[in-house]
Amino acid sequence: MAGEPASSSPNDGAPSLRVLIVEDNVFIALDLEAQIMDMGHAVVGLAATAKAAIETSRRTRPDVAIVDLQLADGSRGQDVALVLREEMRIPSIIVSGSLHQVTEADMAAIRPLAMLSKPLFPEELRQVFAGACASRSAV
Repeated sequence: MAGEPASSSPNDGAPSLRVLIVEDNVFIALDLEAQIMDMGHAVVGLAATAKAAIETSRRTRPDVAIVDLQLADGSRGQDVALVLREEMRIPSIIVSGSLHQVTEADMAAIRPLAMLSKPLFPEELRQVFAGACASRSAV
């Protein structure tokens, strides 16, 4: 369940991360939540809009956010990722079927840990999280 610590740690002893999922499709959000928890990380919240994502981040202080680009109320994931990076020093993993919408300027400001295209392959996500854990200074 969101916000509960993971009970096991199948990520080979690497430190567990606190993760915010910013995704407006409930089925994708729940699938991501299950994958993250299976990796031994904790999901601290799910948000479908930029406003909810920023409010949740301020309250829960995640280590990393998974951010979709197109959100429920027409808000942009790029804006969420920028606020998280600049105001809270929280890095993002961009996950979208519309990666072409991220400009060079967005990328330079956001400095995402990764940009993954939907449909997402679980091994891709696992590798990104393994890298984030291995170099905890990146998050």
